[in-house]
Amino acid sequence: MGKSSLGARGFHPFPCHVTHSHNVPHPAATLGDEKRPESSGDSIGSPAHAKAPAAGALSEKMDNVPPGDAHAPYLDTFTMDEDYEGKPTEEEAATLRRVPGRIPFTAYMICIVEFCERASFYGVQPLIGNYVNRKLPEGGNGYGAPPAGTQGTAGALGMGTKVANAVAQSFSLLAYALPLFFGWLADVRSGRFRIICWGVAVFGVAHVLMVAAGSKDLLAKNATQAPYFLSLYILAIGAAMFKPNVSPLLLDQVTTTVPTVVTLKSGERVIEDPESTAERVMLWFYLLINIGGFFGVATSYSEKYVGWWLAFILPLFLYLPLPLLLWFLHKRLILHPAAGSDLGNVFRVLGICIRRGGIKKFGRHGFWDLAKPSNIAAANLDFTYKTHWNDQFVDDVRRTFQATGIFCFFPIQYLNDNGIGQAANFLSTMLETNGVPNDVIGNFNSLSIIAFAPILNYGLYPLLRRLGIHYGPVARITTGLALSTIGGVGYTVLNYYAYKLSPCGEYGSSDCAIGDGVAPISIWWMAIPYAIGGISELFINVPAYGIAYSRAPPNMRSLVSAINLFNTAVAYAIGLAASSVITDPYLTWDFGGPAIAGGILTVVFWFMFKHIDKEEYVLTTHPQYENTMAGTTKVVGENELNKTPNRAAPISDNEEMMISQKQ
Repeated sequence: MGKSSLGARGFHPFPCHVTHSHNVPHPAATLGDEKRPESSGDSIGSPAHAKAPAAGALSEKMDNVPPGDAHAPYLDTFTMDEDYEGKPTEEEAATLRRVPGRIPFTAYMICIVEFCERASFYGVQPLIGNYVNRKLPEGGNGYGAPPAGTQGTAGALGMGTKVANAVAQSFSLLAYALPLFFGWLADVRSGRFRIICWGVAVFGVAHVLMVAAGSKDLLAKNATQAPYFLSLYILAIGAAMFKPNVSPLLLDQVTTTVPTVVTLKSGERVIEDPESTAERVMLWFYLLINIGGFFGVATSYSEKYVGWWLAFILPLFLYLPLPLLLWFLHKRLILHPAAGSDLGNVFRVLGICIRRGGIKKFGRHGFWDLAKPSNIAAANLDFTYKTHWNDQFVDDVRRTFQATGIFCFFPIQYLNDNGIGQAANFLSTMLETNGVPNDVIGNFNSLSIIAFAPILNYGLYPLLRRLGIHYGPVARITTGLALSTIGGVGYTVLNYYAYKLSPCGEYGSSDCAIGDGVAPISIWWMAIPYAIGGISELFINVPAYGIAYSRAPPNMRSLVSAINLFNTAVAYAIGLAASSVITDPYLTWDFGGPAIAGGILTVVFWFMFKHIDKEEYVLTTHPQYENTMAGTTKVVGENELNKTPNRAAPISDNEEMMISQKQ
């Protein structure tokens, strides 16, 4: 790639050179380095390892650790077996209260970086439907705002619902599909911080172009298509560079990496726990994500009462602190250098299995065995299929795909949560707003999450535990799927009555100009299905990720993230493919179809995975399992379900922090 390469020492948008973790005092870089055992096998990717081992043999993979770098101790079983200062005894691990450790200042600063980026992103995303769908309002101020005191909606391009849906869905599809590439690029070449810097630079270009799309002169000439569409898709690329790297970078800053007994000022002895610390910092992280998401309220009111110029310049103002914050942080962060990724080998394993067994055999007994070096050697196919992994690596891939099968049900939840494509936005244009911007109502999704999460964490779940009722992860996910289906039914009923009462009948969202142009139904009714959809996410996302991470081998965490992203992208791909029917007069079925499918798949999901609830219950009440490593083993460490001799590079340690629909 030459000097323009991300990995070269050429021009960078900000002074974001990598300060490797061995330059910063960090427990992960100081514990276990001297005593790391030598692996008995060849390194993955080494020439020697290309030769398949004998059938049944297990060639252990060496750590892929750059000089001076190291895994966090709780991901290094050898280190955890050794003594260290403050290590809790078995009795202390079972009896002492666990508390979060100190959260460094840099972690809070990264949370602020995330807030600025998400606010600038979500300030733009909700406006796509109105800007593309609706034409410039007659009698308005020329900047896109409708005449004061009317039920009108802001507009600009007037390209209709089909084009508006296609634009919105393709924008989101890019934002959720491209992180697979940029996450891989950060792991194998550039490191996370440099990709984040480049993403922020791309963001800046997008926001400047978008401000130009709010120009009164260009709007009057209907000449804003070029700057608007360019800015929108550039913004999607910038978000895709930023998304997969910021939350793992945040957890890299947490210095509480082993459970340690400390004495508080009160005299109480407690355990500073890595899991509790990570949970505390991620709560701040996701809180600021959702606060940033509410910035769409400000831009929605701006478009309706002032015009597009203000709606687009506000996200630019939120973006401006980002370069300064990154410049301030770049010498103060703990960063792991890029050292390679297993993701490429995962796709090679999958390709060999499909070529040898065919797509119809996917998931059936023996499908994954076809990519094992021992199996390939036994079939005398060594020269046909070159392998750079061991048999255990293939088993790791198999177990990961099994563990993340639950993610395959996520697209239907998302379609019922927010409506397929831009259908919910189009429904909102048919209802009475009485001064409320039609695209502001979607914020009830995030608001319901913020309001209901404490009720679950401090009310419902503790109550069920006190009553001795086991409400397992699969039962919770099933509840979430059922709730999202109920939300889909709510959208369907609202759209049915909107069509029935609209002066334009079944063409009410197509710029109706008869009377007020809307049905006599308040837009606030839409808050109910939006809120139900948000609550459904609380029942689905957290337990689903917990199951997947506790069962997926630690070296496959990036694959778990990839599978989740892929299924989110599938939901947007469905919305994009259905663009031709996400328009009048089909909107009622656009909501009703996913609701029916959601009801069926909820039942299917329960009967497919209900056995996991019993298994998880047995595991979490098994004393030996509970006390293997205090606090962290069930999710981010190794346990009896996910043990593997293979180990990814330290930069991949925190890849399990997923990209949710709100991130």
